[in-house]
Amino acid sequence: SSRIFIHEDIHDAFVEKVVAMAKRLRTKGDVTSPTDIPLCDLGPQVDKSQFDKILGYIEKGKQEGAIVALGGGRLGGKGYFVQPTVFTEVTDDMTIAKEEIFGPVMQLMKFKTLKEAIKRANSTHYGFFGRLRPPG
Repeated sequence: SSRIFIHEDIHDAFVEKVVAMAKRLRTKGDVTSPTDIPLCDLGPQVDKSQFDKILGYIEKGKQEGAIVALGGGRLGGKGYFVQPTVFTEVTDDMTIAKEEIFGPVMQLMKFKTLKEAIKRANSTHYGFFGRLRPPG
């Protein structure tokens, strides 16, 4: 998922866990870095065009005021690899909240009430997947 709505009561703890997990991902073919998530290796983007598009979205997120909690750039110096990127402080009017990125970029968005979260989730033209998970 890219846009993830998190209740404000658990937001900070959720961000901490997501960032810790994303730090443990490996690039496809890397068999030397320690990880406990071996089935979720990061592959390269399909071509330079997609690579540049994703990096453009990341820069746009930064310019519009989103906070980079992790990543935010190219991964390594060879190939079309993008760092796993986690944004916080994302608002509904930001480009990264309104458009599908199709890359290893996650936008974490706070909400106060379930009604608010549903309204905000339904206010986008995009969205291939949605799910609500009750606490507990």
